[in-house]
Amino acid sequence: MKNQINLISSESLNPTPKRLSRRKFIGLGLLGTLGLTGGYSVIDNVFGKQSENKTGQKLVKPNFIPTPNKWSNDDVTVSWLGHASFLINFFGTRILIDPALNSHIGITPIGNLTIGPSRYIASALSSDEVGPIDLVLVSHAHTDHFDYPTLRKLQSPNTSVVTAKNTLPLWDGMKFKSINEIHWQDSKSLAGVNVTAIEGQHWGARIPWKKGMEANSLLLSKNGIHIFFGADTGYTELIKQQLSGIPIDLAIMGIGAYSPKSFEAKHATPEQAWKMAEEISAKWVIPMHWGAFNLSREPMKEPIIRFRQAASGQMEKVAIQETGGTWILPR
Repeated sequence: MKNQINLISSESLNPTPKRLSRRKFIGLGLLGTLGLTGGYSVIDNVFGKQSENKTGQKLVKPNFIPTPNKWSNDDVTVSWLGHASFLINFFGTRILIDPALNSHIGITPIGNLTIGPSRYIASALSSDEVGPIDLVLVSHAHTDHFDYPTLRKLQSPNTSVVTAKNTLPLWDGMKFKSINEIHWQDSKSLAGVNVTAIEGQHWGARIPWKKGMEANSLLLSKNGIHIFFGADTGYTELIKQQLSGIPIDLAIMGIGAYSPKSFEAKHATPEQAWKMAEEISAKWVIPMHWGAFNLSREPMKEPIIRFRQAASGQMEKVAIQETGGTWILPR
């Protein structure tokens, strides 16, 4: 398989975030609660600061394009579509996780009109290109993970859904084979895969007045293979406690949206993400939640640079580093 590593040229990491003004902080908190976990491409335009993603910037095409129609049902094949979206063929069960495959994420006041941050790097596949899906997993209701326009296109009587507790009303009007809520430590077996909700350190409210929506990390198990999808979480020992005794073959860990410092409580830094993967003894690791959208203060490429530094000496354990990268679990 072609080497997925694409070394990024050195640039200023600016690890110390700038102080937020009171006005920006209030605005940022509101959009963060709406699921735009930072939303600087919106905030900075409103308050006069130009964000990294300049208006009208052309989408960058990924260097790799997955070919799921060629994947074997005898393997575990994983492709990073961008941000937190993954396409997995899990021994013949086709799974799509946190699909947000369009050019924007955000609120959808009318139909599929989306108001919010635009992408830097295009999704590796569109909703029309992912092929038949057996199982859609949505970790929580924030708009960069629960994208209405994408989910509406994925509707199918052959596709089951797993979603977080108290998010079922968000699926009203959508037609899937089944839509299943799971609470932390609960499991559901669908399409031959056992899905368990793992408690991390995040929040799930899509809008401020809708309390009680949970945010899940996820454990996927089939044929003795275990995949941990960290979703959004700050550093917490809860994960290693819940996964104790379970051999984790692959950990998919979020590494972005940690700046300003206050964001770290809900979004792990690259170093913390690597530490959590180490704490659960993951054989392989894929970093995600960076590079697609401008959701926070850190420079767009900083997360992967810091992650590589954290994993220094063990980079052979890192399975995918680029949007569109595809990896087959060794047997």
